[in-house]
Amino acid sequence: MGDLMKKEDREIKQDNREADSDKIKEFRRKIADETYLDHAITRIATDLSHFLTK
Repeated sequence: MGDLMKKEDREIKQDNREADSDKIKEFRRKIADETYLDHAITRIATDLSHFLTK
């Protein structure tokens, strides 16, 4: 009960939206590149095939 009145527990905490938006922009740039997208799809298919054959 004593912790309810601590000021630091009531303050709004900053989030990392700016860092997240930078990551989102980077992923969008990569996805727009067809070479990268083809490579990623091939990699996922290869990993999935190896997983399913085990």
